[in-house]
Amino acid sequence: MSLSVMFDGNELNEILDVTDLRRNVGSPRTNNFQRMSSSQLQRYLGYTKDNAVWEMDFKMKNDLIEKRRGLAALLNVDEPKELIFGDEPDKYVMAVPDGETPVTEQVFLGKGTIQWIVVNGKSYSKDIKQFSFIDDEATVFNNGTDDAPLDIHATFTSDADSIGFVQEEEVVQFGTTITEDEDDFVPSERVIRDGMGPTYRNEWKLNVGRPRFKYDYGEGSSRVTGNVRWVESKVRISDFGTFKEDGPSYWHGPTLTRNLTESLDNFTAYHRFKLKPGGKRKNRPKSLGLLEINYLDADSNFVMGFSLKDNNPNKATIMYDFFIGDHRVFRGYLPNKVLDYTTGIFGYIEMTKIGNEFSFKLCHLKEGFRENWSVKKTYHNDSVAMLSAKTINFYGAQWKQFRDMITEWTSTTVTKINTEDDTLVPLVFYEGDELFVDGQSNRVYINGIRDDNYRVIGSSQFLTAPTGQSEFSIVSDGEADGYLEMRECYL
Repeated sequence: MSLSVMFDGNELNEILDVTDLRRNVGSPRTNNFQRMSSSQLQRYLGYTKDNAVWEMDFKMKNDLIEKRRGLAALLNVDEPKELIFGDEPDKYVMAVPDGETPVTEQVFLGKGTIQWIVVNGKSYSKDIKQFSFIDDEATVFNNGTDDAPLDIHATFTSDADSIGFVQEEEVVQFGTTITEDEDDFVPSERVIRDGMGPTYRNEWKLNVGRPRFKYDYGEGSSRVTGNVRWVESKVRISDFGTFKEDGPSYWHGPTLTRNLTESLDNFTAYHRFKLKPGGKRKNRPKSLGLLEINYLDADSNFVMGFSLKDNNPNKATIMYDFFIGDHRVFRGYLPNKVLDYTTGIFGYIEMTKIGNEFSFKLCHLKEGFRENWSVKKTYHNDSVAMLSAKTINFYGAQWKQFRDMITEWTSTTVTKINTEDDTLVPLVFYEGDELFVDGQSNRVYINGIRDDNYRVIGSSQFLTAPTGQSEFSIVSDGEADGYLEMRECYL
């Protein structure tokens, strides 16, 4: 039986049989020396390591054209992916094919070689070990053969300016360290943290808001009608209202509106949502939907907003728009790797207004609230900068009687920023915030939002566990519960 080769979740030996595999020992090592003046002696300056190159010979039988094209599709990746060989099914490497993959064909038999570039030449355990902090201390046991990157998970039980994770002389720190002479920093204030479940339903009013898309267009205007259902940590549209077939065409659905306790000149708003086709797989591309999230002032003038729209019944395609005031400042389309009509779009929008600067970040989330794709845009507008946000308005709609989409809002967080200089906005933590640091990619996430700016400049960049036993501590001006996760690493 051929050796199993899993690459990016696909079994390659359904297409090929491995005939030889050359994995070498560790990574290529380059030793560096410096010749000492007036001497034949050389001083050792250390070494550097490169990625490893593994060569895999294979053969293919029958249907060579089809298999060659199938193999090309599986190898066509844009970044290193997990590679697992059947003789070590409990470990994986991050690898990407390199160069050409020539295949010689003789009648029904084809032979070739794949060169795998193995990142850092290291293997990782598929099993994840977890080490909890007890009284701000955690003991990590690494039975691998090399230092292992650590994932950091922390949930804040109080507000905090910063948090650090310490191992001997190594400190990885996040947040903002404010010294006594830094009086320019003004604390931000979280004014809303809404899980969008039944607990929060009394904060919202149904069908009193106005949509942005073609609301004042006479008979063809968008209509406010229908109802929502509050379940656990989300609110879902349960009824888009009725549509008269003999009248004009229009979008129709409910609005949800929440008034802020005060008008905000400067703020950051985070909203998580879902826009998902329903029904049988073959019918899902026919689903149409519109989702809006808008901020308005006390006089119902638009301050800034965002929308998603699928208005093409012939294929799965979703456009997204960013708005400042009454004007659309950007239109884009979700890329194919994000828009899968079998699962729809689940993600978040982050909108920020500081002075005359307006920023948008749209992100698609995969399992575990990890970012899969994002786009960020920043604009300046002096006239709209004078408006203050007082109202949040959601709108979800169905086009005529076409197949609708599952429309949900699952989280709302609004933070008041007390400065008009974005360089002086302290990146702090609030009670209930969740910090996650991906040890392998070194990416920082706050409540599922990637923000590498939370890493304190001057602190260590990576948190790693040496082989054997090691001790880690939490150092913070607040309180947090947490744990470390590790995949053991092998040379």
